[in-house]
Amino acid sequence: MNKLYKIIFGALGIILLNSSCKKWLTEENFTQISSDVIYKDEAGLTVGLGALYNLQRTYERVSDANGLTQNNLWVYCADDLGCTRTFNDAQIYKANMTPTNFPTGKWNSGYQLIDRASAIISKAPSITFSSAANKNKLIAEAKVIRAMTYFKLWQLYDNILIDTIPTDVTNAFDEVTYAPAAKADVLNLINADLDYAIANLPYTAKPGQVSQGLARHLRAQVASWQSDWTTMAAQCDAIINNGGYSLQAIDKVFGADVNHKESIYTFQYDEITGGTDALSGGSQHILSAVFTARYYEMPGGHMIEDNNWGGNSFAWTTPNNYLKSLMSWDPATGLSPDKRFSTYFYPDTVIGNKPTSPYYGLKLPKSSYPDNYRQYHWSIKKYQDFSKPDGRAGSFKDVIVYRLAETLLMGAEAHWRKSGNPADPTALLYINRVRTRAGMPGFTSIDQKTILEESARELAFEGGRWFLLKRMGVLISQVNQYHTFGSAKTNEAVFPMQSHMVRWPIPQSQIDLMAPNFPQNPNY
Repeated sequence: MNKLYKIIFGALGIILLNSSCKKWLTEENFTQISSDVIYKDEAGLTVGLGALYNLQRTYERVSDANGLTQNNLWVYCADDLGCTRTFNDAQIYKANMTPTNFPTGKWNSGYQLIDRASAIISKAPSITFSSAANKNKLIAEAKVIRAMTYFKLWQLYDNILIDTIPTDVTNAFDEVTYAPAAKADVLNLINADLDYAIANLPYTAKPGQVSQGLARHLRAQVASWQSDWTTMAAQCDAIINNGGYSLQAIDKVFGADVNHKESIYTFQYDEITGGTDALSGGSQHILSAVFTARYYEMPGGHMIEDNNWGGNSFAWTTPNNYLKSLMSWDPATGLSPDKRFSTYFYPDTVIGNKPTSPYYGLKLPKSSYPDNYRQYHWSIKKYQDFSKPDGRAGSFKDVIVYRLAETLLMGAEAHWRKSGNPADPTALLYINRVRTRAGMPGFTSIDQKTILEESARELAFEGGRWFLLKRMGVLISQVNQYHTFGSAKTNEAVFPMQSHMVRWPIPQSQIDLMAPNFPQNPNY
């Protein structure tokens, strides 16, 4: 049996640490700090926790300067709601979705993040804290971040490694035998971390900070993969009834400040204290630019770069006609009674914004609407940022990771599946709260199709749809029917997803290191 030395992430004895989460952690100008300092006392571990939040934000960030971008953007673009034009199209079910060509960042950086979380979790018990509650809370926050990372890796790859022993100078060269963990072992570890967090975290938290609400939301998601509808329902009920969260007015959900009562967890960005991933404010992301057409390139010269229309943009992926059809869209008028259509998306009809144009403030002529998806296409408005320069694609606007609307939809599914009653009163109460805010009539019964379609309307392009489709067993059928590739109506088409692509290929470089007991995922 071949044994390998433990993979080391970063230099021995040194951990890259920086202040994090600008709205609640003390800002310090740390660069590299000895592990002896970090694991010495409560203050050191608090700094270590801040660094962990920084690593997590970097791990999930979508930016044109980040090696994780193709991995992170993939989960936004590869479901049934998008039309992919460029950038990562070769990785989405095409030639580059292979062990050697598919981006490796999610796997490699995921285990780095887990390693650092495990270091805090393992060191904290032996350190004196100002109170037991403070110690338990710090451990709980690290456990949630570890659980989130393991859960994401498991959902993406299916076959993953469990390693909760942090790398340090005492074990860096220990021999390790690598083997895929059983599904039950992975989910049991995740659930144990989350159960600890639920018992030791409050619901109240500062923006960007882990809370009991987040731990319960994740616990409900894990339960859904286990078909444990009782636990899923109980966790959602606790958040909805006791968490202190509330749905916001539709125009406030993705407004200037997303740290509101609907948000359960957000990633924090700040231009003043940021600029790189190593700084507390982080590096800019490009979520707005990715999903927005370059309206300023429309023929006729009637448009300029303006944040009212997304500013500088890329239009790498845009929402497709299937999603539009779910929004009660009227092709004749270009309108919909669903308030989300005009709030979460840019309008079909473009209004000229160039002051010197004869169409300034007026609807553009038909000649200005090209069959060119880079220049004009129905686009996502959820990440619109009025605080950035109009001519810059990058944004420092905070990003919602989880929000109450998703909890309500999960709760509706859980109660329906638990009772087996399509007219379950709690299920209908929950889903119709989301419907009512959107100005749409309530449902009188629900099924899986109802859940999937309402989730598409409410949560499109927020990064969770692909996992929902996979869990429900409809990923392949939905993608092969609705996901498209193309840059114009004349070339937009479906490209078939193969059945083995419900899981990502493990990086071949890692398979080579872990051989022979850790096999590549099937059919790669």
